[in-house]
Amino acid sequence: MSARTRLCIVNPFQHGGGAEFQISLLIAALRQADRFDVYYLARHVDETITPEGYTVVRIGRSGRVPFLGYITDLVPLYRALRAIGPQVIYQRVAGGYTGICALYARRHRARMIWHVAHETDVTPQTLDAGRNFLRRRLEKWSVEYAIRRADRIVVQTRDQGALLSRHYGRQADAVIGNFHPEPAEAIDKSGPPTVVWIANLKRWKQPEVFVRLAQSLRDMEGVQFVMLGEAPSGSQHWCEMLMQSIQVTPNLTYLGHRAQDEVNKVLARASVFVNTSVHEGFPNTFIQAWLRNAVVVSLTVNPDRVLETQGVGIHAGTEAGLTQAVRTLLTNPAERAGYAERARAYASSAHSVRNVGVLMEMIDACAARA
Repeated sequence: MSARTRLCIVNPFQHGGGAEFQISLLIAALRQADRFDVYYLARHVDETITPEGYTVVRIGRSGRVPFLGYITDLVPLYRALRAIGPQVIYQRVAGGYTGICALYARRHRARMIWHVAHETDVTPQTLDAGRNFLRRRLEKWSVEYAIRRADRIVVQTRDQGALLSRHYGRQADAVIGNFHPEPAEAIDKSGPPTVVWIANLKRWKQPEVFVRLAQSLRDMEGVQFVMLGEAPSGSQHWCEMLMQSIQVTPNLTYLGHRAQDEVNKVLARASVFVNTSVHEGFPNTFIQAWLRNAVVVSLTVNPDRVLETQGVGIHAGTEAGLTQAVRTLLTNPAERAGYAERARAYASSAHSVRNVGVLMEMIDACAARA
């Protein structure tokens, strides 16, 4: 394409979790291609990040989460989009911004790509049952409006595509797996066996299950259990009980929030990575662990049943099964090595940064039709 494409990336957060990390990799690829004028529209902006090759546009004046959800940013987000006049809008993380982007795109002949980030994005279910009812309803209504009107919908897994079809009668336009660069840090498993849990400490992530796992395996001398993630918020009683149980578990260390490179260094030394979430999209931490020879053991999450079909981890199903799987892996280095070898090869093949190219081709195709 000869002309440069004006692209707006819209997401509530500029920084934080897996979706934001994926966006950062996309932006890096767009910059390298040097045919896009990229604008990142977000409410929660990290002032310490200096944007290089793209423009950050802050939506609203407050960094707090709106009481009635992000749909209340209708006017400032719509105005920002109108001022930029994008040919293509790429939106990730379902919520009020999803519907606002779809509304703008339809009224101003822009093309919108919506990238599903979680299974609950494509079901009538909401992710956080603790939010007030009106907020949950407004945000879900906004997402459902966008599902009917987005030009392209990208899913992370075939499971998400099936849910989208079953609940909303819409076919996904592409299945694009999350993408990660090859490890930059040295992989060293020579230290004591380490079992790692990585996520923000939210209720649906079930960090208390990992605490109980560590407590049940206290008899395994020399094994270290490590948790990384932002401290919990919300229910005061639940937060206090969780943090207290972490503190009194002698074989468990809580490191708090850590930058992405620090997380990867921990995984490069880890023997086992454990996921205890009720549900997810496609966890970036799975890919990070696979690329660093840490065996994945998941309580519930198993997108497209990849753990069994590719032999890249263990789907435990129950807490008892989780405990048994981790114990077996820690006492059987040969079995660990087999999982690690298969997982590394699979991640390098299915989740490399080559996947960004597929997404960029879709952006180009949308721009050509804008």
